Amino acid sequence: MWVLAIVLLLGTAARAQSSSPQERRARSVTVTGNPADPPHEIRVVQGVATLLRFQSPLNREAIEVDGRGTRITVDAGDRSLFLEPLLELGSTERLALRVSFADGKAPAEAMFVLVPASSEVDTRIDVIRLEPSEATCQTELLALKALCRAMGPLEFARAGYLDETGVKTTSFEFYRDEAGGFEAERGVSHLGPGWLLLDVRIINGSSQPWAPQGATLTSKAGRQVTVRAMTAIPEAIPSGQKGRILVEAEAPPKGAGGEYVLELGGKDGRSFSIPAVRVPTKVEGKP
Repeated sequence: MWVLAIVLLLGTAARAQSSSPQERRARSVTVTGNPADPPHEIRVVQGVATLLRFQSPLNREAIEVDGRGTRITVDAGDRSLFLEPLLELGSTERLALRVSFADGKAPAEAMFVLVPASSEVDTRIDVIRLEPSEATCQTELLALKALCRAMGPLEFARAGYLDETGVKTTSFEFYRDEAGGFEAERGVSHLGPGWLLLDVRIINGSSQPWAPQGATLTSKAGRQVTVRAMTAIPEAIPSGQKGRILVEAEAPPKGAGGEYVLELGGKDGRSFSIPAVRVPTKVEGKP
């Protein structure tokens, strides 16, 4: 009888030990933003919440995690993030987690990967964000300046942006949008082999700053030209101030010059259309 009782007790203890929860740990990790660094692993288990605390404010709308709402719940605060698996992760399962910061500084985001816990489960992780040193920033700035100096007319020609026909240029006149409060000074359009560049100065006569973020270029016949890129200098034009807009587009078909409508969309939903943008006609073999 005593032998049987001892066997039963030992069996119960063994089962309790095998089903005992993983040890709960708190630790810190450092993120650098270097794409060569592997993402930090976060050890999670069903029914146990993991808290990530950050030194910098988070962009809560931009947080991404695999299986959100189906395999894991996420609750984001201004500087914190709670994670809790809804199901046990498979032994080889890995869920990617991308956290974006809201202050515009580098690194702009941090990458993690959620893995099933074995002997330890992470219940709290303090995330240290390692910002680039001044020396690193200066080195990168010098490298960019050297690259810009190297991209002169020679590189422009080697890239195929010049040929025997050269570049044709024309201008378009001042335009005022009374309702929107914008004005366009005399602009210039440059047409080369396969490319079109529009250069126009914008005066923001409205009471709010305006940040252009996209452009469309359409012919009077309704044919749209593919816009490759647009940039504004500065990025946000202050109220009552002048800015420069550069729009790069594909060259219209040969012989399809004339007037086009340039529409610039702003981040705040306000747009500005210039209805008479002149584009030169370029005929093959003639400058």
